Amino acid sequence: MDDRSRMLTMKYGKHQMSLIRKRMKVENWIEGEVAKLFNGNDNNDVEVDLDRVQDLDTVPLKRKYAFDQLQKAHCPASMDKITVFLDELIEQINSL
Repeated sequence: MDDRSRMLTMKYGKHQMSLIRKRMKVENWIEGEVAKLFNGNDNNDVEVDLDRVQDLDTVPLKRKYAFDQLQKAHCPASMDKITVFLDELIEQINSL
């Protein structure tokens, strides 16, 4: 038997690829916005889990989850900036 490693590739339909691209865009947006809230520091140990946010039933729960993630890491941003981020996060999630 051949011991070479094999690579499995998969093709997705156009619709599925569109959904994947949208999700990646939102994930990249979250990462960039969180970095801004932490004054450009990418190593802020904040993870706003998109799946977890989407699984929450109400907008207030989604906002609270994201806010709690920022607070755990001692986000230095003003409450105004955090509020804007939370508002935009909900918009981004609704676009999926």
